[in-house]
Amino acid sequence: MHRPVVTLLTDFGLEDAYVAQIKARILSSIPDVKLVDITHSLPPFGVIPAGWLLSTSYPYFPRGSIHLCVVDPGVGTSRAVLAILKDGHAFVGPDNGVFSFLYPAQSVIEVTWRPSGNISGTFHGRDIFAPVVVELLKYVPPQTLGRPFDKPVIIDVSRDMVVHVDRFGNVVTNIEGSRLKAGCTLTVGEKKISRVAESYAGIPPGELGLIVGSASTVEVAANRGSAASLLGAEAGMPVRFEPRASQE
Repeated sequence: MHRPVVTLLTDFGLEDAYVAQIKARILSSIPDVKLVDITHSLPPFGVIPAGWLLSTSYPYFPRGSIHLCVVDPGVGTSRAVLAILKDGHAFVGPDNGVFSFLYPAQSVIEVTWRPSGNISGTFHGRDIFAPVVVELLKYVPPQTLGRPFDKPVIIDVSRDMVVHVDRFGNVVTNIEGSRLKAGCTLTVGEKKISRVAESYAGIPPGELGLIVGSASTVEVAANRGSAASLLGAEAGMPVRFEPRASQE
């Protein structure tokens, strides 16, 4: 029987040993597991971009995959540890809104089980979340690790907003790409953008434009430049979308 794929998504970066220690904790128990890094380059404490990248990445993995998300500014507090089931996938991480893009889910479990041994108050990713993943890799039903949880933290991700800034400075929103037509306007901060293009190359150098990105949502891009720097945009920033340009 093949082991499920385990994905990892954190804000730890790769300068320190945190990611390696999480992987070591899993591999020491399940040596043949396949670990896949989604990213470890999120902005520190970036709950919204973490949730967005998780929600737009997991569908590409095989059913049965386990997704570990450790963006945990509340580490060491009483915030819950969650195991979520959705679309044949399992998700493990903190109850801080990072799973907001996944709700509603088939099952939300507050994991009350804890592994034996010392648990660091500053590194639950290694000492709690990774062992939970190991239990799931052993085909332990998540329901046996805790209890149903009906009040998870949910960020309102239905409002139009910036959900991610990628390494090229593209400003990714949660606005459905099907809404983008000629004459639309997107306001980010004090700046209105109305140029619509089919690709980055369709935007003149030094200018801003609107495209439908690879996640099928509206993005603000600058041809070979950083739209985020030009706009001062960051994840969580509200935006205003107008189907037709203002007549002001």
